[in-house]
Amino acid sequence: MSAPDRLLEIAHCPIARACLADPGSPHPCSRIVLSQRTTDPAQHHLPEPWDGDLVHTPLLFIGSNPSIDPAELNPTWTWPDVDVLDFYTHRFDSRRRKWTRDGRYPLLKDGTYRRRGVSFWAAVRKRAAELLDHQPQPGIDYVMCGVVHCKSVGEFGVREALEECAARYLGRMLAASGARVIVGLGKFAGDALRRQYAIPATDRLHGPVEIAGRERYVAFLPHPNARAKRSFAACLAPEELARLRRFVQMASQ
Repeated sequence: MSAPDRLLEIAHCPIARACLADPGSPHPCSRIVLSQRTTDPAQHHLPEPWDGDLVHTPLLFIGSNPSIDPAELNPTWTWPDVDVLDFYTHRFDSRRRKWTRDGRYPLLKDGTYRRRGVSFWAAVRKRAAELLDHQPQPGIDYVMCGVVHCKSVGEFGVREALEECAARYLGRMLAASGARVIVGLGKFAGDALRRQYAIPATDRLHGPVEIAGRERYVAFLPHPNARAKRSFAACLAPEELARLRRFVQMASQ
């Protein structure tokens, strides 16, 4: 399956659709799906597959799940596929539709941009800059996604949905990804990656190893919101960081 097909498969997740159709469902994903407090298809934000060019970027950062701001313009269940694809694939591409400004400020429903930048986006950009030999561009030099794709505030419902969502989509998403380095941010993403790919709990840097058909490294960092040192330099040994940088920069050439 191509990356665009995979993107639409996640965005139109049948589990999320079923939970919306049956708000009384006991499914473990119901809690996060219904946390948006609307079942209106025209208002409910789609599950977010990833942000950027998944096929060609060398870095993939995986967090817990995307946060939600009801004021932001985001694809809903009524958007045509062509716009859903453009939004998630080219969200940070300044040469196309202005879904964001300066890679930091999301477009709002009223046509303006959010005044405060997204802190998660800013933190990931700093981490990407540690590995690359140039100022990274979101969506082009690295891609961001969640191990759980439905949106919520403060990771609400992630714990319940984690096993279902990771089993259904994590491997398929990585199979479509060209990233040579995968970075798990925080406990939820880290646990899912370790469980699915049998990575020892003691490994901060794992690889190079074949994952989903490609030779890759997997690195583990605290979530950007964690009260801990969150940089590669703080979490990896100097030799590990140097090895990771060489691997990423070779893949970027």
